[in-house]
Amino acid sequence: MKFTIQFFDKPSGPNTSPTILAHPSGDFESLDEARKFALADADKPTIMAHSILIESTDDASISETWVRDANGWKSADATRP
Repeated sequence: MKFTIQFFDKPSGPNTSPTILAHPSGDFESLDEARKFALADADKPTIMAHSILIESTDDASISETWVRDANGWKSADATRP
């Protein structure tokens, strides 16, 4: 499956859109594999993302959003724990 991964900086203020830090795409065996890749890359010093959006380019219904908080990464999707 092909996925795009958008890495975002922390928004600069309320009601402002975050800046995109990187927007790679690639082929992965599954959403789980794409998520592992995205979360690992988001913690690299060259990126240090505040949030991540993972989307399938093959199936628009497959997407996840992750946000960094004080305890690490947390899914921002209502259906995920």
